[in-house]
Amino acid sequence: MKTHKKRELATSFTTFLFLVIGITGVMMYFHILDKYTKQMHEILGLAFVAIVFFHVIFNWKSMKNYFSSKVFFISGTIVSIIALGFILNTSDEPNPKRVVFNSVFNKPIEKTSVLFNDNYEIAKDKLQKAGIKVEDGKSIRELAKSNQVSPFKIITILSKEQ
Repeated sequence: MKTHKKRELATSFTTFLFLVIGITGVMMYFHILDKYTKQMHEILGLAFVAIVFFHVIFNWKSMKNYFSSKVFFISGTIVSIIALGFILNTSDEPNPKRVVFNSVFNKPIEKTSVLFNDNYEIAKDKLQKAGIKVEDGKSIRELAKSNQVSPFKIITILSKEQ
């Protein structure tokens, strides 16, 4: 393959993979369609790294001027400092949101339903009226799986006023 075609191909893949990785990254940050975006983001992220590697190789002559410039060095330093800041400020303690979610989703419905309703019987009635089959002793996660719905749908049903 001609060098010009290789450069064109590497640049095109780099551009479109960057768009997909950027969009799915933002979607994951806001938890939009996580079920669909996480795996795509991770796998295409690996492909992106490989394609960027080829992009640099195929465009080496024109890019080596960038690599030796002051702006490139300053940019790299700033990004490295920011990344290091994130690494150093990461806590070993569990994420409080994750702890709450896991507690609500994994404890028996009899215990967690009182967060949304006055008592379990009201919660059970709401879910059954919405077509959710309720089994005592099951968690919201288990009920969601057996009813083939999102756990968030169950919480939405429980949260609605009657």
